Amino acid sequence: MVEETIQSIRETEARAEEIVREAEEKSRMILEEAGQTAEKTAAEIISRAKTGALAAAEQAKDTGDREAAAEMAEAEKEMQALKAAACEKEEEAVSLVISLLTEGRQRREK
Repeated sequence: MVEETIQSIRETEARAEEIVREAEEKSRMILEEAGQTAEKTAAEIISRAKTGALAAAEQAKDTGDREAAAEMAEAEKEMQALKAAACEKEEEAVSLVISLLTEGRQRREK
């Protein structure tokens, strides 16, 4: 009877050790899987963030390009208007000079 009890205790200890080994192995596998899942999730999050950032940067560039083109067109219009005004003033100045010269000549001839 004592031998049977000792044998039973040994078998129970052996089963307990096996259970502990299995639990340790499962724990190791779960931790490894969790680590891989975390790495994969982090990579996906980073990838989505990069994609979003690139899209936002491209959109900002496009917006900037459109605004710059609009500003350039406006500046071109203003420059053309200034050139036209300058030509008009130049014509007025030439006419005035000719008028003054003609007046001066007429005065001298009198």
